[in-house]
Amino acid sequence: MHNISLVQLLRTLGTRERTRFGHYVRSSFFNRHEKIVALYDWLNGFAPDFEEEQMSRRGAWAAMYPEEPYNNTRLDNFISDLLQHLYSFLAYLQYERQPVLERRLLIVELLERDAEKHIQRNARRARQLLERQPGRSYALFLEQSLLEQQLDLYELNRRQRHFTAHLQRESDALDRYYWCNKLRIACDMASRNAVINAGYTCHFLDEVRRVYESAPALQAEPALQVYYQALQMLEQPEVEAHYFGLVKLLLERPKVVAADELRTLYHYALNYCIRQINSGKSGYYSEVFQLYELMLARELLFVHGQLSEWSFKNIVTTGIRIRAYDWTEQFIGQYRQYLPEEGRANAVAYNRASLYYARGDYSNALIQLQNVEFTDTSYHLGAKIIQLKSYYELDEPEPFFALVEAFKKYLLRNREISGYRKKANANFLQLAKKIYEMRLEAPGLRKGALETRLEALRKEIESSNAVANKAWLVEALGKVK
Repeated sequence: MHNISLVQLLRTLGTRERTRFGHYVRSSFFNRHEKIVALYDWLNGFAPDFEEEQMSRRGAWAAMYPEEPYNNTRLDNFISDLLQHLYSFLAYLQYERQPVLERRLLIVELLERDAEKHIQRNARRARQLLERQPGRSYALFLEQSLLEQQLDLYELNRRQRHFTAHLQRESDALDRYYWCNKLRIACDMASRNAVINAGYTCHFLDEVRRVYESAPALQAEPALQVYYQALQMLEQPEVEAHYFGLVKLLLERPKVVAADELRTLYHYALNYCIRQINSGKSGYYSEVFQLYELMLARELLFVHGQLSEWSFKNIVTTGIRIRAYDWTEQFIGQYRQYLPEEGRANAVAYNRASLYYARGDYSNALIQLQNVEFTDTSYHLGAKIIQLKSYYELDEPEPFFALVEAFKKYLLRNREISGYRKKANANFLQLAKKIYEMRLEAPGLRKGALETRLEALRKEIESSNAVANKAWLVEALGKVK
């Protein structure tokens, strides 16, 4: 059963989800074919990995029809039917996470049945659910508008030419939906244009901004306040007050939008800080650190209960930059369990090595890296640089120069590394080698000759545009005596 869509999708289910899907296919309301249950039970016996090498099509057929000869076409039909049931089950999982949508669809059905008492009861319940939602996001504004539309139609059908408050509520909610969603999209476009030069154009944005700035009712809506502040930060990065205004709003009103929207807003703030750092404002490292602390506390960095290797690495790097070494060590120990199991060993070893190096514990930095085989090129490059700098700091010339040569060969042979990264790392190796050679020669040189050569090498480093770890090279050169 190689590479079939059903098996690939089953792998994404957790233990509880597989159990619930088993209940789903056993329910005669959803499935009346007992052979589909038999097929799922057979497949579920290979959970959670579902290794296709162990799963034969004839084995699947035998689980359903042990006494009948194998029929490839009928098996394909059963597999297709089970996949459709899985699609429906996954749609239901999303449906049950949206109680407002569920209640609104119920009201649609009740309207068709003219069940007045039930309509009023569920309308009240729908409004209560809307008010209790943790974030007043654009999606909820739309749900509110659609709910009021349904109730308005119901009132009109009951009493002609009668005033109802539903029409006004429908209009107000639709206004909030449009403005909030328009500002959200404008933020997303501005962010992508800044990062990848996408060239998006948000039409009528000037009109949207002008109306928002002149409408107190719109300005009073917290969700719109947050998105408008984010848009100002993205469009006017030179005005630092916009960034601090956004962070203030996120701190004061953490539940103003839904969790996925809040995560995006925090990433806008993070990207702003990173651009500020890249422009030379290193003080923004402390801002990045505080943002990561908030995102961890609010679980905004987790996806399906896991923390990505790159978020993990970015947090460690930030902790090191602001010299929060004890906090960083505690973070690695506490959050390593949330890393994907496949890359956990590499991530922990690399980041611990980075921390040891930052603390000046070069021997332990090397120990962390010596027994790890890095398959990811970013990890591999970073690990080799840590090793090289550690050998330099420990004054180990033989392993240092041997690693330089091995590193050069790795760069030449690896086709996954971009041309720019190859050039930047090759330049680093060349300059690091020159610095170490000068360090070894320095005791035998006269002061004037040494200073002349140091100045020439310093100019070479400063004039190099593509070079990795440039700051370290300058620092290492400055220590040569």
